[in-house]
Amino acid sequence: GLLSSMILHVSDVSNPARPGSVARKWSYAVQTEFFRQGDKEKEIGLPPSPFMDREFENLPRMQVAFIDAVVHPVFRLLADFLPLVEDHCIKSLQLNRAFWHNMMHRGILKTGDIISFLDAQKSNGSFIMPSIDYQDDNDSDQSEDDNIGDTPIPGIPADATQSDKDARDIRRTSVISIYNTQTNDKDPELGEKLEGRGSYDVPRRRSLQQSVVESSQGAFRILNVGMQKLLHSPGFQFLTFFATIYALFAFDLNLAVGSKAADVAIDFTTFGVFVIFIVELILSLSCVPGYIQFFFWLDFVATISLYFEIGFLVQMGSDLGLGAANELALAKAGRAAKAGARAGRLASILRLIRLVKIFKLAKWTFGRAMNRDKQSAETEDDLEKDLHFSMSIIGRRMTESITKKVIIAVVLMLIMFSSTDVDYTPDARQIQLDAIAEHADSTLLRDSFFESHNNIIAFSGAGFDFVDQDRFDDLRDSEILTLTSDIDASTTASFDISEDTVTQAWYSLLITTFVSLLLATMGLLFSRDAYKMVIHPIEKMKSTVQHLSENPLLHLERIKKRDNSESNETDMLEQAITKMAALLQVGFGSAGAEIIAKNLGDMGELDPMIPGVRVNAIFGFCDIRDFTFATEGLQQDVMIFVNKIADITHRHVAESGGHPNKNIGDAFLLVWKLKSGKNTNSSGDLQKELFDAALICMQNIIKELRQAGSLGSFLKDDMKDINPAWASSLESYSVAMGVGLHKGWAIEGAIGSKVKIDASYLSPHVNLVSRLETATKQYNVPLLMSDAFFGGLSGSIQSTCRRCDKVSFIGSTDPMVIYHQDVEPLDTLKTLPPNHDDLIELTSWDEATEHDYNGLIKDARSKLESETELVQREVFDALFNSYIDRDWHRCKIFCHLWMKRFPSDPIVVGLVNMLAKQDFKCPISWPGYHVLMEK
Repeated sequence: GLLSSMILHVSDVSNPARPGSVARKWSYAVQTEFFRQGDKEKEIGLPPSPFMDREFENLPRMQVAFIDAVVHPVFRLLADFLPLVEDHCIKSLQLNRAFWHNMMHRGILKTGDIISFLDAQKSNGSFIMPSIDYQDDNDSDQSEDDNIGDTPIPGIPADATQSDKDARDIRRTSVISIYNTQTNDKDPELGEKLEGRGSYDVPRRRSLQQSVVESSQGAFRILNVGMQKLLHSPGFQFLTFFATIYALFAFDLNLAVGSKAADVAIDFTTFGVFVIFIVELILSLSCVPGYIQFFFWLDFVATISLYFEIGFLVQMGSDLGLGAANELALAKAGRAAKAGARAGRLASILRLIRLVKIFKLAKWTFGRAMNRDKQSAETEDDLEKDLHFSMSIIGRRMTESITKKVIIAVVLMLIMFSSTDVDYTPDARQIQLDAIAEHADSTLLRDSFFESHNNIIAFSGAGFDFVDQDRFDDLRDSEILTLTSDIDASTTASFDISEDTVTQAWYSLLITTFVSLLLATMGLLFSRDAYKMVIHPIEKMKSTVQHLSENPLLHLERIKKRDNSESNETDMLEQAITKMAALLQVGFGSAGAEIIAKNLGDMGELDPMIPGVRVNAIFGFCDIRDFTFATEGLQQDVMIFVNKIADITHRHVAESGGHPNKNIGDAFLLVWKLKSGKNTNSSGDLQKELFDAALICMQNIIKELRQAGSLGSFLKDDMKDINPAWASSLESYSVAMGVGLHKGWAIEGAIGSKVKIDASYLSPHVNLVSRLETATKQYNVPLLMSDAFFGGLSGSIQSTCRRCDKVSFIGSTDPMVIYHQDVEPLDTLKTLPPNHDDLIELTSWDEATEHDYNGLIKDARSKLESETELVQREVFDALFNSYIDRDWHRCKIFCHLWMKRFPSDPIVVGLVNMLAKQDFKCPISWPGYHVLMEK
């Protein structure tokens, strides 16, 4: 029954809940079909229906509106009965909405632009939202076009275009809309049909060369996507992070606390890290657009520096005769000790470069995690949540620029200090060795040399050879210093410098740690200042404009005023943009929301003259009584009077869910927009809460103005000087307002030109509500409502309303019953009007009438004497029915009885005055309603 109907309806609108590739195909097809209908409507002189005018193509907005208004509510309701719908349908629905919302934000509104954008995203692998299914069908052995559209659209027969006899089939119409009946044309998004897989009228066979090329392209695209996933995967990021930490500290730490036996394991581990860095370079070059810039060269140099720390690679290079490798090996072996030490320090400095990238990655990863936590917190402002969620272009560029400059400054400083590290103190060991070579026969010099240096492990020359082989074998090459005499090259001495090496290793670790902290601290501090003073305010301004384009009626965040000493240019711009946005909202109102959204969301030229939109709404029109008299008395202060009434009116309307629209001097047009849909009969008839709120709102306005009393008391707190000549007259002027309420349709949009526009509503229903307000003067009541509005009220509110008349207005051919609400009980209508006796005399009857209507009179008197107002109202209903049924004589009797019970009822008094003009005899030409000629 009901559940089956719901499932059938959900299936009918389920396209946005399908996988992204399928949903997009249907969206393109539906839009093309819409445009064809719009073209037909133009041909026969009709205005195109919404979303069917190809001149105003906006597929993303159509899809978002369809999902929000129709699809998501019904799927959410169905999920309450069938929980599996949540996982299988609603998640896909949310992803598709996110895709269309992203397209709308980027200003990509046309089908062709969307297709081109998707092709570009697929070709470079830089998906804007990785969780969304950009890659349509996943057959890796097919081309991109095949992947997108090789299979038929689900639910459409593969041969749907083969015969004109199926033209009535809506599914065939959708396919024809895509292919335009030309089966040889290749659709940019759906691709072309292949033979044997749902082919169309003229199947095409691809050449072997074309198939091979397209298969290669598909394989490369899949490989590219896999490489990108690997590069950005958390596991690979952590592996790179720990490899970088190892490359920074492992070599020096091994020298400080390790032994020669551990060097082999360190070399192989370092080789593994070297391979990881090379893989990362290749992946980044393949997957990251624009990578061959600053950070690429830093990564390249830092990676190459690891080569000189892998012993067996250096040895291989030396064996192959690589000069640079050989020189470095000799330096590390001690041939040029100081140059070797400087080269080692430079290598450590170059390795530090990679740490900056890791710090940057860790910083943004942590920031995103924090922002996701903030998004889930309900206490944070919506503007702030979205502000932190995505880094702006200027923020990213400025942060990268600051990071680059900090890296360059620190690295150049360290390189300069390392390169200029010259020790001018003579080496005593070298001097003594030269003396021994010069005096080869002097054993005293040689003995003194050995006594002065207890770390000699080898000596050769001057007729003496010495080697401490065990000690020599336990030392690394970098822990042995070999000096050669400048006088005799055959005289050499080798020293054990392991203690100096350990000291130098700890010193290098300290320098590495210090530089790491220096780079991270300087980068973060500089970036923090730039973010706080420039980037954050700019991003907040961007977010304000972006939110205003999405929801022009959004309540904007108010910026706290700062002292002049603390404010700066960005604060001024921030406040100015917020104020301008608020002025747009105040100036355009709800009717101009679409104008604001389109022009702020579109980066093109200003276009305030957007097409109008048909809406169903409750219209209220109110007018200040005797405004001309107040204007003459108040003169320039009349603005204070009008604006104070406007403040009261607008405040109550906004609180009731409505929107003030026009301010026409002494009159105000007010609007309560009705939601359209199945549950509201497409016109809002079932939104009784909004109808009740609109009526209560207007009654509250009337009540508040009535309580204000005279004009003098109403303005006593706002006006200092009142013209003495008018003072007494103003005291006798009572502040009052007439109100009309009606429900109907109107065209919402911009009225005017590019020089000046007003965002308002055009419709006969808007004119009708203004005439309803005019009629309040004739019927001497503060408020009148149409039968269309009355029908939307709840039963409890309807029971407080009475019919006033059945009328027709100028410009309208259909008569309507107009209603008035009794805010106070009927018993309050007992004040005798000045002409009460005359009215009673007009409605009196003779004895014959008394005899003929004896039962009716007794029954009416009995009901009027009842304490129940509902019973009393039965008499009024009989009175009004007699008037409409042309039995005015009977109506006169009811009027007489009613005025005796409620003498000051303005409705009956007005009716008696009108019928008395015809001597209570209905003219034959009376059409059954009263024609109101006033506008």
